[in-house]
Amino acid sequence: MIWRAAALLALLAACTLAGCSGASAKSKPTTHRGTGGLKTVSVQSGGHQRTYLLYVPPGDASNHLLPLVLVFHGADDTAAHTTGETDLLRTAERSHDMIVVFAQGYEDTWNEGAGHTPAEQAHINDVAFAATILRRVEGNYAVDPRRVVATGFSNGALLTEYLGCMLSPELTLIVPVEGQLPVSVSSNCHPPDPLSVYEIHATADSTIPYNGGPFGGVGGGTTVLSAPHSAARWAALDHCSAQPQKSATGGVTLSAYRGCAGKATVTLASIDGGQHAWPPDFGQTIVAAISSLSGSRQAIP
Repeated sequence: MIWRAAALLALLAACTLAGCSGASAKSKPTTHRGTGGLKTVSVQSGGHQRTYLLYVPPGDASNHLLPLVLVFHGADDTAAHTTGETDLLRTAERSHDMIVVFAQGYEDTWNEGAGHTPAEQAHINDVAFAATILRRVEGNYAVDPRRVVATGFSNGALLTEYLGCMLSPELTLIVPVEGQLPVSVSSNCHPPDPLSVYEIHATADSTIPYNGGPFGGVGGGTTVLSAPHSAARWAALDHCSAQPQKSATGGVTLSAYRGCAGKATVTLASIDGGQHAWPPDFGQTIVAAISSLSGSRQAIP
């Protein structure tokens, strides 16, 4: 738990100093009265029927804009399992101030633009699926365009990295967990807008190695940059300082890049000895990120 608190405070500090912006201006979305609870939504995307789980706070949300968090599960996992595997849903239910989408992958996998998962083999366009979700949610609820976050784990983290490359005008922040930029994606990544990035990687991850290289996975895996090189690549794309400022607290080493374009920030949280898993109390990390994006210091009790 100590490392989580340290990362949380460091993220707040990093975003407060640099503003953690980078989202482009968008038209104000249609407001809609939230019904509360978790519901399944079906949409057509790329000729396929796709689904996601949607949580909207109860009550009338028309008096203020809400942050939106898109969550992408790991390979061979599901959206439904992720609602219990992480505390993201519980955190949202406690705060009543956050819209959360748990997206469901094709055959429980994502086409992250680099590997050969069932989703890739079926030519699934998960960038288009994510864009469809954004349009659908933003068209029905009062989403704050300055606080749109994408996060994912493992195969979902690789997709999150890919979405950062492809959908930067629609996103404010990406939070990849245990999945770095694939080498092939990195070489073709040219986001038009600055994007804040908070990478979380465990140094002892034996599934997707912290030091990068090829790894086996569903469909054969792919080759990824090391965690430090993944963060450095995002820093270069955001025109940040060449070298990060480093600090270490509670088993976490933070490498934070400053001076990024559009007040974006890029931070790598390296968990000393951590394994391939969602971090504990991850919902609070997301809350800290959202609070920093909005400039609010309010915490969820």
